[in-house]
Amino acid sequence: MTLLRCEATRWVHEYDDGSYPGFVEVHLTDAHGRQWTFLDKVPIFDDGDALSPEALYPIAVAMYCVILSRTSDPDGNEVVTISTGGRPEATEGDRTEFDVRPDQLVEP
Repeated sequence: MTLLRCEATRWVHEYDDGSYPGFVEVHLTDAHGRQWTFLDKVPIFDDGDALSPEALYPIAVAMYCVILSRTSDPDGNEVVTISTGGRPEATEGDRTEFDVRPDQLVEP
């Protein structure tokens, strides 16, 4: 599965009883220079223990994605359209598809 590089920018919330993982805010800058924000549980972005309320943010993270297509912009730069599969969704408009640069991807 392909990973999309992003940046965790802050700790958002933790359940008082510790029964669920905490939430973090993650930013993605797409191939067009637009920044997108995601809010979701820590395991969506990190399978270790890098993300915590005490961590020093920003922290490089990644999320799973699916490549939908590869095209070129007017300057001839490759643009990759990906889908997050609905998890997570961008906080603005519940968007799940984004154009990214190839260097933002970690492919198997």
